[in-house]
Amino acid sequence: MEEERVFKVMRARMQASASGERELWLITRHGIPFYPVNEWLDLKSIRKTSTGKEYAHKLCVYLNFLHGQGISFEDAVTDDVMAFLMRLMGRSYEDDCIIRLRAPLSYSTLSKYVTVITEFYKWLEQTGVHHIGFQTMDNAKRAQKSFLYGQIGSYKYKYIIDRHILRLTAKREYLKWYTDDEVAAICSCFLTLRDLAVFLVTLEGFRIDEVLSMQLEDYDSQAGCISPSRSKGKPDASSADFKHRTIFLPQSTREVLDSYLLTERAGAETQSGLLSQMIFINQKAGRSQGAPLAYRNYWEILKKCAVRAGLDSKKIRTHSGRSTKAMQFLEHQATHPEDNISDAMILEHFGWKSLDSIAPYRNYNNPVIAKAVFDKLQKAKEGQR
Repeated sequence: MEEERVFKVMRARMQASASGERELWLITRHGIPFYPVNEWLDLKSIRKTSTGKEYAHKLCVYLNFLHGQGISFEDAVTDDVMAFLMRLMGRSYEDDCIIRLRAPLSYSTLSKYVTVITEFYKWLEQTGVHHIGFQTMDNAKRAQKSFLYGQIGSYKYKYIIDRHILRLTAKREYLKWYTDDEVAAICSCFLTLRDLAVFLVTLEGFRIDEVLSMQLEDYDSQAGCISPSRSKGKPDASSADFKHRTIFLPQSTREVLDSYLLTERAGAETQSGLLSQMIFINQKAGRSQGAPLAYRNYWEILKKCAVRAGLDSKKIRTHSGRSTKAMQFLEHQATHPEDNISDAMILEHFGWKSLDSIAPYRNYNNPVIAKAVFDKLQKAKEGQR
């Protein structure tokens, strides 16, 4: 039996002092905005509206579950959160009976619920609003990283998911690293200079959100360098007090970017009459012409381009350019030690604090690195004879 949906998600607009209105997502209780959680959701929406939307929907499901149990979020304890997760997995935490689900949830979706709930209560704790009795793993299992990526594993919620299911759905396979031929094929199939420029910039190790955040003032055409205006886990850049990492672009990438700015972008801006500081804007005539290019828009463009290039669109993701660049650094380190590409240089280029961050980007079956290691070992053996 489904719980009464007392809490619902709604979209709203609020006045922003400098840039007019901005969109945000709210949770209502009995049709009235629920301030205790909306303050947090507003913070989540400032950088990226889609994040606020996703967090609102998942937190709303949790709040409705608590309401069905006769519990307010202020009075919730660890067992209540665990019971909620068991419910999402189709199991009752109290009597272990099976509950029918509309559709199975993916492992990543369940993990996102964990992230939303624990981040919400962490914020409440930090602001002095709430002191939930979290149960944590022992110190030996406690992650030694930031809250978002590591400490979430110190709560037993993630452990509950891992213990009960390995995966509810098969893990999707992606094209994680591009070959030179794949890059050439994709580049030849874009329909606009803008889309090609976005792709080429991601190949320099930028996240897609960083690329789409870039502003005209962030790009120095003569020097050939560019910076993002926002980056994951870091404050928005401002010329006064913060600046993200700067990357120098290859000549071929700069030529495409410069050509786009002088032709397609200039034409779209003139036609729309909308002046924008963003480098990448919508070009198609209509209401959104001149507005910043959105992630979902570009992702669809990239997938269609991949189809034209003869690749499987289901395996395409926007993050593969960053992975490819990471492997290029590692390959160069292995094959050209005389160039002294240090770990510090890699950290600086990708905006990481620790080399542990490179693990998800590493291709452990890379033949170039394997051959380089083999050659060095053989050379060492021959030198000992």
